[in-house]
Amino acid sequence: MRTVPALLLSLAVAAGTLPASPAPAQTAGQAEKAPQLNNPVEDFNRTLGEVKKNLGSLTGKIEQSTKDIEKATAPDAARRELADLQALIAEALGSVSDNGSVAVLGQKVVDFARTKQRQIEADTRFTNEERQFLVQEWTRIGAEAKKASEDLTMARQEFARLLRTVQTRSDYIEELQALNNADQMLQVIRRLADDIRSASSALKSFLKAVTPPEPGT
Repeated sequence: MRTVPALLLSLAVAAGTLPASPAPAQTAGQAEKAPQLNNPVEDFNRTLGEVKKNLGSLTGKIEQSTKDIEKATAPDAARRELADLQALIAEALGSVSDNGSVAVLGQKVVDFARTKQRQIEADTRFTNEERQFLVQEWTRIGAEAKKASEDLTMARQEFARLLRTVQTRSDYIEELQALNNADQMLQVIRRLADDIRSASSALKSFLKAVTPPEPGT
């Protein structure tokens, strides 16, 4: 049951003699954010920086792309790169040929094992049991060295044959290298096209920023 003062207050509000209580204020989350107007000067400053950055970067990319294309399209480009391969082949072939350094390695091990075997047989510092064991082991090493030397000879001769085959295919290999260079050139110009499009996008934003707004907008 209402008290007398509360009842009188309600009647006064209803009769219009007292103002009604104000509606609660909207919270920050409920209030609509006022639209932010674009600042032409801020837009200009931002887009100007992007344009400078893109143009500076693009200039360097164009210069590098030009160098790459000129290098790859040089008449002797593929031949120069083939020459590096031929030099490596010649060096390897010299090592594995019949009179090369690899050809004598296996025999050196065989000769070393045989020399040690003869030394042990004539050495009087050891007991009969010790001498017998050492001679037996050096005999084993000598036999295995001979097999390893024969295996090395077969591997060396096959490798030398393959190297000589590569030498006879140098003309075809040169053309393959030219194709490889052309494929790399395609990648260069595709990347450059993407870089130019990126710079164009920055220029469009800049031109929009330096264009005055139409009246009434």
